[in-house]
Amino acid sequence: MPVPKILFVAYGGAHIQMVLPVARALGESGLAQPVILGLTTAAAAVREAGLPLLQFKDFLAPADHEARRWGEQLLGQTANAAIEREESIAYLGLSFAELVAQHGEAGALREYAEKGRHSFLPVGVLRRVLQEVQPELLVSTASPRAEQAAFLAARELGIPSLCLIDSFIERDAAARFAAPGYADAICVLNEHVKKVLVECGAAPEAVHCTGNPAFDVLRQPASRSAGRALREKMGWGGKRVVLYPVQEFPAYHPVAGAWGGTDLPGQLRAALLAWAAPQEDVVVCIRPRPGDASHRLEDQPRLQLTGGPDWPLPPLLNAVDLVVTVNSTVGIEGGLAGARVIRVLGTPWDAETPWERFGLADGAVDLPRLAPALDAVSRLPRRDATGDAPLATAAVLGVVRDMLRAQRAGGQ
Repeated sequence: MPVPKILFVAYGGAHIQMVLPVARALGESGLAQPVILGLTTAAAAVREAGLPLLQFKDFLAPADHEARRWGEQLLGQTANAAIEREESIAYLGLSFAELVAQHGEAGALREYAEKGRHSFLPVGVLRRVLQEVQPELLVSTASPRAEQAAFLAARELGIPSLCLIDSFIERDAAARFAAPGYADAICVLNEHVKKVLVECGAAPEAVHCTGNPAFDVLRQPASRSAGRALREKMGWGGKRVVLYPVQEFPAYHPVAGAWGGTDLPGQLRAALLAWAAPQEDVVVCIRPRPGDASHRLEDQPRLQLTGGPDWPLPPLLNAVDLVVTVNSTVGIEGGLAGARVIRVLGTPWDAETPWERFGLADGAVDLPRLAPALDAVSRLPRRDATGDAPLATAAVLGVVRDMLRAQRAGGQ
């Protein structure tokens, strides 16, 4: 019997990091042949992992003249140095061409002006990908746009699908994942997320509490040792080391609509640096978004840029004392690794990340209350994160194995 193919579809950052351990384990086990559609900034991580990579540019056909024209036009507005030009043209152009097909050119331009890339739902492109790859199973994460389109296209084509939800979710988002026909199975972080999904209509037997495979490495002894070594190398002994992961927020929320707080990350950064400046025992680490090679630091002492391949996240999170963020997944990872965490409120996404309820954050405050929270929490010792934790990769692999077995039994 030929080895089945499994198509993974993922954006960059936390999305691709969630699927890579599963794809790698599948390939090593011989259970299936993984193929990854790496969206936008995900391609570099897939190449580094040595796994088979597909991109939107592989599906931009010579006949897609209008899509190419739109892609070139939109690229001038949203260029990202971390993404190859041809891939950006294909992603933007093919996605916008579907928007034009649905709303007409004027309507598509209005949608894009209001929602940006959140207006994209390129089901036709993902249908193309699935028809070419012919996988026995689709695995993707919880992002909208192309990841959501992958689930819709798989449903049309009768291909079973598994959705990996990396973090906490609010009810509005849960309603999308719990809708009939969205995915055949869902893997979630914990029982709380499962409860929210089931209350929104998901079948209990379809929701599996596996954890997030991207988090497995955080509590490994090698990561803890690397964290201690990093702290010594950087001369951080006796310092309070605070990590700020850079974030950006769209001006449009899928449920709340347009909102005016997109400058909150900048305000948070300024408040953090103002608090740290007079304190000689505080080091602030700034971690840029994946693929952002242009990031620059303010002219202020005791600032450290911690992005790029020289700064892998697991050792860093085992070295810092505190993570301060709005809702970056780095906050959850920091909590799991033993760092203290402060969550800053002020966005329509606040309800999605109740980390403090599960011991993953030490508090949730608005900006005016940030400085006293920093004073108090930064002086707390790191948590003990040495206990054994079940491996999420193995748990997700078990769900995949069961889905493949059920499909083969059904096809006999």
